[in-house]
Amino acid sequence: MRGTGTSRDRRAKPTIHARSIVERLATDRPPGEARGDILRLHLNENTVGCAPAVVRGLRRRLSAPWLSRYPDYEEGRAILARHFRVKPDELTLTNGVDDAIKLICDTFVEPGDRLLAPQPTFPMYEFFHRLAGGRVSLIRYDAEWQLPAAKVVTALRRRPRWLALANPNNPTGGLVSKKDLRTLLEAAPRTLILVDEAYFDFSGSTVLPWINRFPNLVVARTFSKAYGLAGLRLGLLFANRALTSLMRRAHAVFPVNALALACAVKAVRHQGSVRRYAEMVKANRAYLSRRLEAMGVHCAPSAANFVFARLGERAPELARRLRAQGILVRDWTNDAQLRPYWRITVGTRPEIERLLDALEGL
Repeated sequence: MRGTGTSRDRRAKPTIHARSIVERLATDRPPGEARGDILRLHLNENTVGCAPAVVRGLRRRLSAPWLSRYPDYEEGRAILARHFRVKPDELTLTNGVDDAIKLICDTFVEPGDRLLAPQPTFPMYEFFHRLAGGRVSLIRYDAEWQLPAAKVVTALRRRPRWLALANPNNPTGGLVSKKDLRTLLEAAPRTLILVDEAYFDFSGSTVLPWINRFPNLVVARTFSKAYGLAGLRLGLLFANRALTSLMRRAHAVFPVNALALACAVKAVRHQGSVRRYAEMVKANRAYLSRRLEAMGVHCAPSAANFVFARLGERAPELARRLRAQGILVRDWTNDAQLRPYWRITVGTRPEIERLLDALEGL
């Protein structure tokens, strides 16, 4: 019986260990479910929803026999390529932009390679780079939340493996000028530069036509924001043929589900809905900023579908009090740099009024 006891003790002990970097990573969870009457202004989602034609198309697809088959990407990729005015072999389908960032790391990052990124920015660049065994160099935005391009050029002389730029930036909403982007691309021909244009539909600024002018440029887009398809997880990576070919070697055979691709194809055929939503957001973004400024809350200039607002040191507490009233905004309790701020998704006018009424009562 002694042997049995020893066996049980052995089974109780962990015998399979994760990579050391995984052991060091903090456990992160997506925000909890918040449906019903909860006002979700914390994740930069489309608060109106996708085009009705996309929903109708999805319903038809759900009854189709091809749900039992693996996806075929060629036709959908060709349609999306025509819409974005690129060639099919310059476009890679990904399971959201998160998967696109992971694919860049899987393809190009060796252990010890360095990522250069602004601070603060979208955290998944650093997450996937560190997971690949890389090191990170961060450059702080200036006091006005503008990218210090000259400092970035200096840092690029040390030849980091890649530079990640969300443009507009998340969470600040600031936009890097095309002049500065050109300077960065020319300054570092041996550094891969990702320009993440997740919020392009609200900014109107893009370097997508440059992918064959600069062999080190990769551009990311998503269907999660203006298109209202966050739940389906579809992103795109654009690059020249050589880079695209390398990334496809490192990608899963079936990275995107058939329903997501079908909805994306339907969505690009109904651009009127996307344009109307984007115009509404831009008008309401200006309105929300004006109202907040009148309340003494400073807002950074934003080219995205959110406002970056300084509430002061009570920001986390005020966010908790709003949450108790069923209104969610993005706050940062454990980040000293971002603690005084909220990131507020721009919704419809009634949604904005609900937020402002609640804020005035705090």
